[in-house]
Amino acid sequence: MESITLRWREIPLLYTTWEMKTVQEEIAPISRAIAMVLGRNPDDDKDTSRYAGAEHLAAVAALIRILGNAGLEEAGEEPNLTDKWILRGLRPAELADAINICMDVMDKGMRSEIPEKKPEGPVDVTLEEMNKKKETAS
Repeated sequence: MESITLRWREIPLLYTTWEMKTVQEEIAPISRAIAMVLGRNPDDDKDTSRYAGAEHLAAVAALIRILGNAGLEEAGEEPNLTDKWILRGLRPAELADAINICMDVMDKGMRSEIPEKKPEGPVDVTLEEMNKKKETAS
């Protein structure tokens, strides 16, 4: 489990469907929430003028709180993070690193952990090649 360190405290971060729901309730729908956490205008991805603004910092604090409290709870610790405690413990120079770690945790949480099913028994190689050609032509 990935973590960040704030005020000399290691905070494990966890992103599951529950945290996805919480992010949408507390920040915004996922695509807008990600834009907000990255300091971008949700309506114009190239506009980064919101970086380090009040809305951006509030979104970052909320995301760290949500992921951090989930990680703490999963580790059997008290999920007691607050936005104020997070922002007080996060130095401006560490902001980009904290955001990148959270984005990595969310990215890993969104990936499927279901292994790809391998065909059992004999395989028709000719049929597989024909199907691959159809997929690439589409």
